[in-house]
Amino acid sequence: MKICFVSSSFPRKYPDHIAPWFRPITQEFLKRGHSLSVFVPAYRGNAQTEYEGAEVCRFRYAPERWERLTHEDSSPAMLHSPLWKLVLLSYVVCGSLRAAIYFSRRRFDVIDVHWPFPQAVFGIIGKLLTGAKLVYHFYASEILLIQRSFLLRKLFALMMPFADEVIAISGPTKDWVETMIKPKLPVKVVYLGNTLPYPDKPSPHNPDFTKEPLRLFYAGKLIERLGPQYLLEAARILKEKGTDFRLAVAGTGYLHDEIAAKIKAYGLEKNVELLGFIYKERLAEEYLKCHIFIFPSVVDSRGDTTGLGMVAMDALFYARPVIASEVGGVVDIVIDGKTGYRVAQKDTAALAAKILQVRDNYAQAAALALKGRRYAEENFSWDAVTSRMLSVFSGGANA
Repeated sequence: MKICFVSSSFPRKYPDHIAPWFRPITQEFLKRGHSLSVFVPAYRGNAQTEYEGAEVCRFRYAPERWERLTHEDSSPAMLHSPLWKLVLLSYVVCGSLRAAIYFSRRRFDVIDVHWPFPQAVFGIIGKLLTGAKLVYHFYASEILLIQRSFLLRKLFALMMPFADEVIAISGPTKDWVETMIKPKLPVKVVYLGNTLPYPDKPSPHNPDFTKEPLRLFYAGKLIERLGPQYLLEAARILKEKGTDFRLAVAGTGYLHDEIAAKIKAYGLEKNVELLGFIYKERLAEEYLKCHIFIFPSVVDSRGDTTGLGMVAMDALFYARPVIASEVGGVVDIVIDGKTGYRVAQKDTAALAAKILQVRDNYAQAAALALKGRRYAEENFSWDAVTSRMLSVFSGGANA
């Protein structure tokens, strides 16, 4: 099968923290004998023609300094500015022109459009020129863009009839697509898979918290919708209760300075360590070291939340107890009392209380984490994910 991914973001080289799931998808498709190409925008003028054996075409849409509408920054957050709206217009026009050239010279069986707004325009051009099956692959952030504008909703309604299949990355994302976009086609859930290699055999902890501190871990961008600011408030409560703990925070983002200031203001310098961006090897070490992984995502001030929660998924593969908020796609990963624990979003007292509950019943939590590991292997391994995706591409009804 000849497959083309159309996307707003794609890894620029290995290792790259941007959309890291594309690497195992690419490897699985090629391993199974399929051909894969990628049509994606440039980032600050970067030239790229290949990635892990897949052909890559990056189109230019602005001078280098303005070519950051995708990848490192959050497009929905930037588009309140009239200037960035002009950059978006250039993105669509230049991308469409490049797509016309690109697809006129190639033939594909399937064009899979990730984050369909506005990338669906390029996919439609590809379908008309190659006759390929067109798949729209929804995450979450593009739905936020569409729902906030009547004009965008109308424009996207014109694009929907071109789709032959519709995929959502989680059950909540599926619900959002069905509620806000109302496609006539059934929406099929195809999860993403783990982003880290994980041990063949899980190694649960058996800690003695009278002799060692409770080790907590957070990984993800330091941005509003992932909720690190609420985790810090929970850490303050733990300190006030006299809890002996260490919290490692991996990631960067616009909340970094605010969080660093609060660590100092709350006297948490000995409890909380900001690791910044760390690569996979160190990330794996932190998963292994921690007693509890925390994923405190929220619905942010723009109405956005996480589409899946892949760092929580990785924690399951490492058989670590996970505490997550009950919002967004992470609810498909962390099932309360079955694979982990959930608390109400933004409720810092409830989060602190749940952390202490897990600590005080750690043997039970470790056993639950082993069940979470088995659930992850059955639902989020790349073998399972790739098989479901290819089933959709080939018209399977049960994907």
